Amino acid sequence: MALAVPPLTAALAFGVAWESAYGSLGSWGFFLGGLLLPLVLLGWHAALAARRGASLIALSALPAGLGAILALASVGHSALEERGVEISCVVLKVTEHTETESSMDAEGHWTSTTRTSYDHRLDCPAGGPEHLDTPSRLAKEGESLAVVHDPQGKVSPRAAGDVHGWGLRTAAEVAVGAAVLLGLAGGIREAYEKRRRRPRRPTGR
Repeated sequence: MALAVPPLTAALAFGVAWESAYGSLGSWGFFLGGLLLPLVLLGWHAALAARRGASLIALSALPAGLGAILALASVGHSALEERGVEISCVVLKVTEHTETESSMDAEGHWTSTTRTSYDHRLDCPAGGPEHLDTPSRLAKEGESLAVVHDPQGKVSPRAAGDVHGWGLRTAAEVAVGAAVLLGLAGGIREAYEKRRRRPRRPTGR
């Protein structure tokens, strides 16, 4: 179980994303099956492991979750690499959005995280996107911006040069591999501790 959950959740995320990019799955199915369900399964897996004291197995949920997210993202990048069309658009306006999220840790301390994104309003050839959201400003108003978009409209557009299908797949494999190794180490440790706690049979004379 400790070894099977990480690759299974990554495979689930990858399969749902593939059906969304190449099949007929809608956005809600993509969110529920590709993102929410794998993370819920990993949370359940980590909770069960933590309850029985298998800390390494519980910890393996972190790289496994990262691997699932990377596998999910890699499909969209791969679809743009395969069928994406690169076009040149003119930036009409760039709007900066800043969001601050607060969370409380186990000790009751509050931490705040600020995330900034930039909405580029675009004037593209027919069929191109109307806007592009990115974590950094890519061009100023009036400048040209090269964009790769999906003619089928199933995958979000990205700036040219920001498509990394192979790199994301490799990163997902590394993350899942790390989760499997943690699960293996945790399983060995758990078996050793059970054996050590097992009462020894009295030796007869």
